[in-house]
Amino acid sequence: MIEFIAEERCTSCGKCVEVCPQDVFDLVAGAAPLISRAEDCTTCRQCSLYCPQGAIYVALLTYRRPDLDREKILAEGRTTRYADWLGWSRGQPPRGDRSGLEYQYGLMLAEKRGNAYNVPDPSDRVRSQLFDARERNLI
Repeated sequence: MIEFIAEERCTSCGKCVEVCPQDVFDLVAGAAPLISRAEDCTTCRQCSLYCPQGAIYVALLTYRRPDLDREKILAEGRTTRYADWLGWSRGQPPRGDRSGLEYQYGLMLAEKRGNAYNVPDPSDRVRSQLFDARERNLI
């Protein structure tokens, strides 16, 4: 569950508000976003991954901890540890991530070589998501 946003690090870019699938945040003009629906957080960590300043701490627990030592977490760099482990850098996915240009380039090469994937129509959202999950070996 989302625990806090480090206001001193936040640049109010709004990226966390944009990527949150559960609409946990409320954008505040000139300030850090407000965590207004923490109970809706599913711990997907999208907000912490996309945060370019590493200002968001999301714990793996499904409840908020009242005894959380915020200063210790910031000092140890634990707000960016998950992103670092995945290869993200300042809110950017690692090179070679299939959501980026490298994946599209790979599809174009396969098509030129004659062994193109049977890519579904992009307007068919369900089939596109299933195709993407199968390509990532998630199903």
